[in-house]
Amino acid sequence: MEEYASDSSDSGVLNFIRSNIIILALLLLGMMFLGYGLIQMSVPKKTAVKFEDSNTTSPASDSATKIKVDVSGEVLKPGVYSLNSNSRVQDAISAAGGLASSADRDYVSKNMNLAQVVTDGAKIYIPKVGEAPVVNSNSTQVAGASTTSNGLTSVNTASESELEDLPGIGTVTAGKIIDNRTYSALDELVSK
Repeated sequence: MEEYASDSSDSGVLNFIRSNIIILALLLLGMMFLGYGLIQMSVPKKTAVKFEDSNTTSPASDSATKIKVDVSGEVLKPGVYSLNSNSRVQDAISAAGGLASSADRDYVSKNMNLAQVVTDGAKIYIPKVGEAPVVNSNSTQVAGASTTSNGLTSVNTASESELEDLPGIGTVTAGKIIDNRTYSALDELVSK
């Protein structure tokens, strides 16, 4: 008689499982998600590794050799950054998180000297695609753009190094420009 009682209770359980299989499956799935969530909450979060240039700020560095550079426009994190005094335009852009996806990369590659050493108080502006570059006559230096106080480089007064900072001008061309001064029109650069 005992065998008969256990067989009927087993079939009752099987019938219950068959009739409620979807509910039981969802309950089991929910318990799995709950367990996974509890495990994730108990595991300490890993901190992201952040790589920095050797020229970016470091708390142990001497503040006397630091400069401040304003980086704005189409960079990921615009702002004022403290850099080592021998930092380049590229270092300042890297400190600002790099170029944003909307940055005019063609303009940057043709008109900015990323290897130029930045000076204290320099302003670096990255235009977005389709934006006309802004020349600020109040700024002391727009790093990478080789501009004078009015935003232009004068071929009649610029030094050889200032001319070499212009895109497409090397040592030989800068020397020719200086040798053939003074110019009254841009066309004279080609004819002389």
